[in-house]
Formats: sequence, C-alpha cells, structure tokens
Amino acid sequence: MSAGAPVRADADPSAERWRELDDCPVGLLRLHDGCVADANAALRALAGRGEALRGVKLDDLLEDTGRGLPRDPGPSALECSLVRPDGTRRAVAFRRAAWPHGPGSCWWVEDVTSRRELEAELLRAGRELAAANRASECARAEQSGARADHEELLMLVGHELRTPLTVVAGYARLLLGEEVGPIVADQRRFLEEMLKACGRLDRFVANLLEAARAPKGGPVLELGRERVDLAIESVAEMFRPLFMDRQLTVHVRVAPDASFARCDRVRVEQVLTNLIGNAIRYARRGGSLDLTARALPADAQGRHFVEISVADDGPGVALADRMRIFEPYVQADDSARARGLGLGLAICRRLVEAHGGEIGVRERPGGGACFYFTLPGVEAPR
Repeated sequence: MSAGAPVRADADPSAERWRELDDCPVGLLRLHDGCVADANAALRALAGRGEALRGVKLDDLLEDTGRGLPRDPGPSALECSLVRPDGTRRAVAFRRAAWPHGPGSCWWVEDVTSRRELEAELLRAGRELAAANRASECARAEQSGARADHEELLMLVGHELRTPLTVVAGYARLLLGEEVGPIVADQRRFLEEMLKACGRLDRFVANLLEAARAPKGGPVLELGRERVDLAIESVAEMFRPLFMDRQLTVHVRVAPDASFARCDRVRVEQVLTNLIGNAIRYARRGGSLDLTARALPADAQGRHFVEISVADDGPGVALADRMRIFEPYVQADDSARARGLGLGLAICRRLVEAHGGEIGVRERPGGGACFYFTLPGVEAPR
C-alpha cells in the first residue's frame, strides 16, 4: 500500500478493536498518513459522510482556524473547523487519545459549535449590557441635571409669581381697609374675592414647589372630609366677574348625598378652576354652565364615589379627542380660544388620579361638553 492511500479497516490489525468503540457517544478519529483511517459512528454522523468518511484526506475534512490541525507531531489539544459535504462548518475540539493497537494517531473529537456560539452570544450580550449601562449612567446624569434645572426654574417662577401676588393682595387689603376712601358693598365683595384668589394661587405655587422636591414628583395631598358644595361655590364665586362679562347663566346643583368627599380641597379647587375656566372660554356668549355633583352607585369593590361635572353649551369635544386631550401638551382645538401649553387637563388628571378617582369628558345633552371627575365619597357627619 503506497503512502497516502486510504487505509481499509479490514486490512488493519486493529480494526476489530476499533469496532468495539463504535458505540462511544464521543467522536473518535484515527489518522494515518494524513487520511482518516477510522471514525466511530458519532464522528461519522457529525461529519455527515457516513462510511464514506474513511479514506478522506485530512485537509479535505478539516479547516485550520489558526490553531493548527491534528497531525503528528503536533499539540495534544486544539480546535479547528470540520467541513461537511453541504458546506456547513462545525467547530470541533481535538484531544489526543492513547492508541497502542496500530499505526497512526487517535483523537477524541467534540462538537463545540453550540458552546462557541453561546460564548459569542454571551460576549455580544456583555458588550451590549456594558453599552446600555454606560447609556443609562449618561441618562441618569442628564436627568439629574435636568431635574436640578427644573427645580431651579420652579423656584424662580415661584418667586416671580409670589412677588406680584403679595403686591396685589396688599393693595386689596389697603382698599378693604378704606384708608384711601370708602367702598360700596359690591366693591368690597370683589376685593374679598380677589384676596381669596391670591391666597389660592399662593397655595398652588407652594404645592407646586413641594411637588417638585418630592421623591417621585407626585402630587402632595392633604386628605380629609371636605364639603364639595363649598368648593364648587368658592370657585364659581371667583369666576363671577367672567360669568358677568360673558353673560353666562350658571346653575349649581349638589345632591344631598354628594355633599362630602375625602379629598384635598385646595387640589379639588385647582381642578375646578381649570375646568370652569375652559368652560367659560368655549361656552356661547349668553349661554349657560352647569356645575353638578352627584353620588354614584357603589362599584364592584363596594366603593362609593362622588362625581363632579362642569358642562358648557359650546362646540363640544370630538370623540377621537376625548382621551388624548388629557395628555400633556395636547390641544384638540387649534383656534384662538386654545391658549396656553395644553397642560391644564393633564394636571387635572394627575390630581384626580392621585385621589383614586378618574376624569373624562362626554357629550352634554343638547350639545356641548361635560367634563367630569370622581372623588372618594364619605358620609356626612351626623
């Protein structure tokens, strides 16, 4: 037999011994003169060549990936690529095995493709995680800086608002004291409402600054049993000059079983201020507004809620806009009446949801919009 020719298993004196290892679950390969002399069933299946694997040249079966091929002399362990007949490649690890039964060298062959793919995937995931961590750190730093800028801006705005509020309230008290001349009853009532509005705005600024410093920026509530009717009447009285200017008729209806709610009255008045202000803006001149409070039936958990609504006879809100208008910076109306940044209803939703209630808008019977929100109800004190 010439050098380099295929080695027949039945001509090799160790063939019988080799067949005893055919059932080994790990691949076994015997090389002789640069060709495959023997391969067990596991390796034949891995190579995808069956019995035709015997006699295949080493260079046609394996591809060097930089660590060499299993030759004599050579390293006792290495990795390379096994080329299958269909052109696919498998990463395989070779370890030299003792073989005293005949010529050539014997090797354990292990398919490590899945392991290498997993290692590569873990390496890729590790790099992505490291990149994500770096991006997260940058985002946290930016957020921290933005929060500091936000708090600084709020402090500046709060200061700039409170200064003129102090001046306005001071002049109102001066006029009420009649130090510069007597005033009539209507003038006194208007000045007293002006002072109330200044106080309400001052408390709102204080709460806004407190919320900005809160850990999660959520609304800060002071809950208690509060009179719903008094909250509605107080805000309605504040808007009385605007009702007169727009020639609006205002109907206030508070059901006896809806007179009390568990809430923060200042925050509820803030919600009412936004809703009534919007209603005045969109109502017909000479039209009407309905301010209503009613008790709702108990829900599935047995909880009782009071619903407060503000209805106008304006153009109403399109069905497609009834959810989105409660998002920040969203305005469904692009006319001149839609002043501001589109934050009022978003603030209302945050305040109502902080109470455990919900807010929405529906069509008013006869045309117009009816904005409503709910608050946890409580029994009236006996």
